[in-house]
Amino acid sequence: MRVACLLFGLFISLCFAEETSFTIGTKFAFGLYGGGVAQDFAADTADRYGPNWRGLQIPLETARNYENIDPFFTLYLGGQYRDLKVWFNCPLRKDLEAWYEDDTHSNTTLEPSHLDINVPTEAYAEWTYGVGVFKIGRFKPDLGPSPNTLVLGGAPYHDAIWWSFHPSIFRYDFFLSSLNAHLHGTPATVGATVTDTTTEVWQQAHNQVDNQRNRSYTEAYKTLVYHRLGVDLGFAWLYVIEQSVIGGKQVEFRTMNPFMFWHDNYASGYTKANFTFELGLRPITGSSFYWQMGIDDLKSPVGETDENSTRSILSFLVGYQQEIPTEKWGVFTTRLDVVYTDPAYGNERLPLLKYTSRRMYRSNYRDQDDEDFADMFYVDYPLGYRRGPDAIDLWFDLDWKRKNHAAKLEFAWLRQGDKELYDDYDEAVQCSSPLSGTVETQYVVDLVYRWQALESLELHLGGGGRLYENLDHEKGEDGADFWLKTGVIWDISYTKKL
Repeated sequence: MRVACLLFGLFISLCFAEETSFTIGTKFAFGLYGGGVAQDFAADTADRYGPNWRGLQIPLETARNYENIDPFFTLYLGGQYRDLKVWFNCPLRKDLEAWYEDDTHSNTTLEPSHLDINVPTEAYAEWTYGVGVFKIGRFKPDLGPSPNTLVLGGAPYHDAIWWSFHPSIFRYDFFLSSLNAHLHGTPATVGATVTDTTTEVWQQAHNQVDNQRNRSYTEAYKTLVYHRLGVDLGFAWLYVIEQSVIGGKQVEFRTMNPFMFWHDNYASGYTKANFTFELGLRPITGSSFYWQMGIDDLKSPVGETDENSTRSILSFLVGYQQEIPTEKWGVFTTRLDVVYTDPAYGNERLPLLKYTSRRMYRSNYRDQDDEDFADMFYVDYPLGYRRGPDAIDLWFDLDWKRKNHAAKLEFAWLRQGDKELYDDYDEAVQCSSPLSGTVETQYVVDLVYRWQALESLELHLGGGGRLYENLDHEKGEDGADFWLKTGVIWDISYTKKL
């Protein structure tokens, strides 16, 4: 709230300054968005406070598809002074469960109980200074090289600070994100003793990671620190990336300072670090070949806890993108990605060290008098590959754009074992290769055509389908479903230069 007030004050001051522009607009989107949802709305009861309050765990694929739909109404406004910009997006969306229960998966509603009551997903201040950018607020960073990247790829947004510094061939990015530290099993009575060993509150206080030495970290803090350091030579680039989650302990100056934190965890039991190496080549004009290798759960000091050290946890992304401009037919862009993630990728014994961005969706869809009333829905978005661990996936995208026409074709062959990020770490780490347990397989095809009929009016039409085996990792849950996507987006904005 304090950050939002600060941003709003900055926005108002910009509106009355010279060399300033002001934008205000509304966007209406009416559409049907089908496909990609799990068989059951909720995977499990994740938390409960007494008989008439509970929170449900929502399958990741359902939540990912929900986050990709356009809000049925958005009010946006922003101001810019020279290189400084402040922007607010205030959407009204359909409630997550109301959208799931709707057979057409439409994004519109006139019923108050179907209205999403969660916070806006974008509000930030951004300063572009020639060789980089500084950004603070709520946003989703784009640090590439692909939507299927092994770092920062899963969460729909972050409450964060991002500093990018790119002089000449040098590249440096620092990203600090405050994550939700909510733990399942928090007692309803303040100070009550937690005895249920299955709850996350108990696990955070009693489980141990290597070198923790019987200390416990139970403060309500979870923070992500990200660094990327490297060079871009034009025809090739090389980056070394570190992601660290600091859980159960408030961050200190050394963990917030971009010049002092680099695998600086001192093996204290409150930091989980992983490294990613990224190599890219641009062999011909409009092309990029990229490769990422993620090394998870690094041990430090090496060898101090020999008998407790786990195996290597490796994940990979290999991809190729090619842009093909033509005079007659427009621009074609194709991408092929192959992703391999370990069953224990991003997982850990301590809940606040798992590589997840937990989002809580508060809902007013169910009546409080209902026996199955649920007040909260939880989704654990991965802080790495958007589909999480235990996967071997192949993605193929083809985009086309010509004047006011555009289309996108997506084909995916998705295979994933049953080791979710919220599953027990010690079980996941016993599986040495992906596709463990009951393997879910999906073959997905999706095609959408967009026509910019007017400057403010866009029409889109498309559809797709999927064949699936062992859906939601349930043996014998085989079948197919098909969907239609259609909609209208009306975007009205006004910009005034002062």
